Amino acid sequence: MGGNGPGRIQGKMPVYHDKQKGRWRFTFNRIVSGRRHRASRLLPKAWNRSRAEAYDHQETGRLYAVATGIEQRPDGLIEESVRLYLSHGIAGKRSHDPAARHLAALLPWYEGRALTELPEVSRRYVTEAKLTSSTVHVRLAWLKAACRYAWKHHAVCQHDPTARMTVPAANDERQHYLTIPQLKRLLKAFDDPEAAALTRIAFYTGLRWITEILPLTPDDLRPARNETWISVGITKNGTPRMVPVHPAIERDLKRLPFTRPARAYYSAFQRARSKAGLGHIRMHDLRHSLASEIISRGGTLADVQGALHHKSVASSRRYAHLYPSRLRSIMLKVGR
Repeated sequence: MGGNGPGRIQGKMPVYHDKQKGRWRFTFNRIVSGRRHRASRLLPKAWNRSRAEAYDHQETGRLYAVATGIEQRPDGLIEESVRLYLSHGIAGKRSHDPAARHLAALLPWYEGRALTELPEVSRRYVTEAKLTSSTVHVRLAWLKAACRYAWKHHAVCQHDPTARMTVPAANDERQHYLTIPQLKRLLKAFDDPEAAALTRIAFYTGLRWITEILPLTPDDLRPARNETWISVGITKNGTPRMVPVHPAIERDLKRLPFTRPARAYYSAFQRARSKAGLGHIRMHDLRHSLASEIISRGGTLADVQGALHHKSVASSRRYAHLYPSRLRSIMLKVGR
């Protein structure tokens, strides 16, 4: 039979053993009636060749029926939605790298799972992942964004797959702050000068170290008269942000860009905090420490809102408990 008439099939690719994953993978990559149709699924570890080939025979027939309109189109895979989101939805944007890292960390939970299983995947991750609520929130929020994007812009399924998805609120109101003397002790304990520079920048700018400091380049430094500002671009709440450069970090900013993996810097931070006797401090606490310093030196919650670029002053209220000591110093000045 020649030509590419209705029902003509081209490009069959059978199941094959994925050496990297150590499992059989089913693929469907065909041109049916002049249109290409693709599907891929990593099969369970326990399956052998004969079972994988039997699945190939059954699933190929079903997908061909879908492609020709005999059967209703099935919902796609979560991993395909993630791929579309990273390659089309946020490709080239500043948020691409952190999104890719978080979604890669989630891969074992959603690999081979259909979009209809998204609510179950999210529920299991919430209850079984041994992580902070903030990390769980961020990762599931990225997964929700990816699946919703693929549904709206690529029609990977018929209904919004995120409608019944669970994304718990972040509860990261830690009350750990570094003072200036503690910061100096921490910096002195570093065996990695570049990681120490990143730490000092995080403290004096209040920037998020993974999503806002690591992507910085020398082009993001903007001199203005006798001052220098850091252009952070569009932050996660959708507004532009310019951060003043404190004299303490002018030399550190000459190291831009930071090109090593985030884990390398955090490992150096972990070694330094242990050596300095500050094992309870996390990298994100440097951002909270700036808020503490602002208030201790007479700043207000509105000042904290501006410095940390919170969308509303309500986000800054976690620092309200720092006011009593400031209030005391003000009240003692009454009548003097």
